[in-house]
Amino acid sequence: MYSEKTNKELVEFLEQAHMLTFESQLNLNDEFNTRKLPVDKSGLEALISEKLERIKNLEYLKDFGFVAELQEDRVVVTRTTRAKLLDVFAVVVGLLVFLAGVYGVASLVSIVVNGEDINVFTLAIDFAMASLLFTGFRFFSGLKRLLDFSGFQLSHTQGLVTLKKRMDLKLEEIQKAASDIALVTDGDVMSIMLGKHTIFKSNAENLIQRMTLEELANRLKS
Repeated sequence: MYSEKTNKELVEFLEQAHMLTFESQLNLNDEFNTRKLPVDKSGLEALISEKLERIKNLEYLKDFGFVAELQEDRVVVTRTTRAKLLDVFAVVVGLLVFLAGVYGVASLVSIVVNGEDINVFTLAIDFAMASLLFTGFRFFSGLKRLLDFSGFQLSHTQGLVTLKKRMDLKLEEIQKAASDIALVTDGDVMSIMLGKHTIFKSNAENLIQRMTLEELANRLKS
């Protein structure tokens, strides 16, 4: 990534290190180490160390909507209150948008069936409202998350991993050996699995998310 950059350009990137992605920060630090340039990169190294520490402590699980409670011999992962509220908000907004779309479709049907005089401005508004029908469906993904993760808990104690998650709306408890934890990557999606059951997914192309799931898998297996 930085091998073709001049020393001057590298220094300029160093000055803007806080604006770079984690992967770019790592690559930049590696390039400085390779060239052995006599520059002060303590700021860059501090940024990297901070993120590595947060990954180790599973703090970035919050990006998925989860929080981990770490104890000496136990790990417990639950859904954050903020994530639950966002899902509820998405459902409410989705419902309102969906109803607006239904109203728009009903208005268009009424114009055709009753042969009403066509007003270009009114027709444009009805078309716009009708298009909200499909937008409303997208918001309902929050309902699926809300149902799937209602009562969710993932824990590891003494070599056993316990997953509480809704399967077909029913809250089930699955308990398996820590060795049944696995990471599966399919394209740009990484899933953490307990046997055949998907715990949750992340973006495999996002280095922080990928390393966070790897850290979680290691803690659950240990």
